[in-house]
Amino acid sequence: MSKGSEEISSRVTIEIVPPEGMGSVDLKEIWRYRELLATLVWRDLKVRYRQTLLGVVWVVGQPLLMVAMFTLIFQKVAGLTVDSGVPYPLFVLTGLVPWTFFSTGVQNAGLSILGNTQLVSKVYFPRLIVPAAPVAGGLIDFAVIFTVVGLFQAWYGWMPQLSALILLPLALVLLLAITFGTGCWMAALNVDFRDVRVVMPFLLQIGMYATAVVYPPTRLPSSLQPWAALNPMNGVLELFRGGLLGEPVVAWHILWTAFAAILLLVSGVMAFSRMERRFADVL
Repeated sequence: MSKGSEEISSRVTIEIVPPEGMGSVDLKEIWRYRELLATLVWRDLKVRYRQTLLGVVWVVGQPLLMVAMFTLIFQKVAGLTVDSGVPYPLFVLTGLVPWTFFSTGVQNAGLSILGNTQLVSKVYFPRLIVPAAPVAGGLIDFAVIFTVVGLFQAWYGWMPQLSALILLPLALVLLLAITFGTGCWMAALNVDFRDVRVVMPFLLQIGMYATAVVYPPTRLPSSLQPWAALNPMNGVLELFRGGLLGEPVVAWHILWTAFAAILLLVSGVMAFSRMERRFADVL
């Protein structure tokens, strides 16, 4: 046998088979591609701030401007206050920080597949990394603005008890699960239905007012409060405010939020994994 024939016979052919059923996730394979995830996160951060005049300052400036606007409209004009006596600007900021992470993560994850068409259609890697990158990158912005919350607490002299801080890790885990699960749904649907990218900002804007970001849930009519509790983001905000402000936390709200977070995460990942086999063809 000639040398050329030996080289041909020694080649290994790898066949990539799409997942069966409702979709499957190979966590070991995703771990092997962790460097690609880090690269995509770093690229997104550079693209986001490369041509901005204020750069990272805008990460802090945007929520602070929104706090000022909501304080003017809802507190100064409408006379809205918080029953527990928490300063209204601090109350709004502790709601805006997790909500901004959620809305930004869902929107960027929803657009991620279409934004990486060349990569998805020509190179093999676990596609789940693509929507995961903007969600992971959002943690950096979240950490930056979270320090501002601490400064606001010190300014108003409203520091939480150490025992309440244990709620914050749970709140962050549930926030990540809800954001990533919803982002996977949006990313998968956006490939087949391009109207999703048009509807997403509108739905997120409505969602902010359907979530207790700028008002206490107790200010809703009593007939609407049980329905508002079914919104899992209300449970997330309740946990954040319980840990940071000492606001009351209702056990069944948190149990429902945990159940909804797991449901969104599992269904979103499974739906994405099932639909990803057609991404290269549709794109």
